[in-house]
Amino acid sequence: MASAMTAIDDLIRDKLAEIDDLAELKVTLVALRLLELKQSPTAALVRDELAGHPALKHGLGIAPEITLEAALQRAVARGVLLAAPAVGSDRVRYFANNAQSRAVVESLQSLQTAAQAGRRTPTDAAHQTMTQLAAEIEKLEQIEVYPVGEEDVGLVREWLAWGYTSEELLCAVQAALREPRRKSAPPRRLRDCVPVVEQAPPAQPSLYYRAVIAHTERLPEEAVAFRDLAGRLPRGDEFQIIHTAAGLFGLRPTLEALKRIMRREDADISGLIALLAEQEDAQLSLLREQHVPDLLGRQIIQRYEAAFGLPVSAHIADEIAALVVEVPDLTVWQAAFDYALKQNKRDWRYIRKLVENPSPDLFVPQPVNEVAQYAFLEYRRRVGRGALDPSVAREINDLAQRVIDRAQWARAFDAAAAANALNWNYIKKVLTAPPHSQQPAGATRTTRGREKQPSTTKRSGSLIRRAQVAEASEEERAAARERARQRIAERARRKAQQEQSDDDRP
Repeated sequence: MASAMTAIDDLIRDKLAEIDDLAELKVTLVALRLLELKQSPTAALVRDELAGHPALKHGLGIAPEITLEAALQRAVARGVLLAAPAVGSDRVRYFANNAQSRAVVESLQSLQTAAQAGRRTPTDAAHQTMTQLAAEIEKLEQIEVYPVGEEDVGLVREWLAWGYTSEELLCAVQAALREPRRKSAPPRRLRDCVPVVEQAPPAQPSLYYRAVIAHTERLPEEAVAFRDLAGRLPRGDEFQIIHTAAGLFGLRPTLEALKRIMRREDADISGLIALLAEQEDAQLSLLREQHVPDLLGRQIIQRYEAAFGLPVSAHIADEIAALVVEVPDLTVWQAAFDYALKQNKRDWRYIRKLVENPSPDLFVPQPVNEVAQYAFLEYRRRVGRGALDPSVAREINDLAQRVIDRAQWARAFDAAAAANALNWNYIKKVLTAPPHSQQPAGATRTTRGREKQPSTTKRSGSLIRRAQVAEASEEERAAARERARQRIAERARRKAQQEQSDDDRP
């Protein structure tokens, strides 16, 4: 995540001011975000992953495919993203521009060039460096042609894998051959420079040097697997291949591929990345064709991609297909995805654990506002005693958006408690009742201007004690006075009419 955040920081600091195309900006931000979610400094994207993201699928105008291609080209040309061919495939992979990804891209380009030239190993960088060293040896040894052999190229390839640069190797050769050779002695070769070259470590040692040569870091698992299968540690070019494969395709597929192609007597792994790329193409094609066994599996895969913004891998698709047989309820899966997102847990292992062992809280929706949060807590305290039914929680959320007065909710809970009816149906009835029909807690009916307590009676011996009449409120007394005034006025009007009628009578 740190490397992805560094890429975004670099974009804002160095490149954002230059970007004047909205499509390029959208594609760049989505690409960096998807690379961040993969949580690997050597993570890569293919074009299909970007094209399927909702922000680009619906945000690049009427021709998203054409716009996406042009935006990717601009992002690569600007240096925000790196592009490298996928060995054995026509697809292009896109990386964040960092040191680890640059090493992977260089390795992929070497592998692609070697594959096109029909060579078994990537030797371009080694041959170029060896050409420079051969010219220097010819000058220092005063010979016309230095015959470059496979041993020389192997030495250079190993040194480059250690982390030595061409300039460091050139300086080391000059130091080793500084003393003129005797006329009777044969011309010195590159192997004669080995002690001087390896006397000091590289200025920037590679992971291969630190883990395999100097043993200052733990050996990566892919290198351990190679050692177990081949009976020896990998050479520099072999380490580069297996480490690149693990960064691109994941550790588990790389280990499984190594077991298939490696033998102790034949440790050739030059075709490893091409094999993994071909396997990935086939698996993604299978998923995109929706050859998943059932509709439920396809729906779960769609929810996975919508939740995480990433296409599901073949390994996760297999685990989903197996788990669907045990948990065929789509509600459980959806609740697990929703809960994981709310907990900011973007991890398939976390979701699988939730689906295998769902808890009651998994299906309870979160409160939509502060009133709903208060109602959730109060309901658990008074009614649910710690549990909250998901259907009740959804109704509380719906009602909390219309009844936003927390005091009104408190009165409803109090009224339910006073009526010995602490259940959601009663509480909801009190909350949704018209304002003029709502009664204080404990009230059952009202009379003129007064409110009576419940008409239950208590018998003590031969006496009957009835509930006392509650004191009327100020509003009720005012209403009673107004009704009395109206009755008096009505009687006066009738009396005046009667007198007028008597006067008119002959």
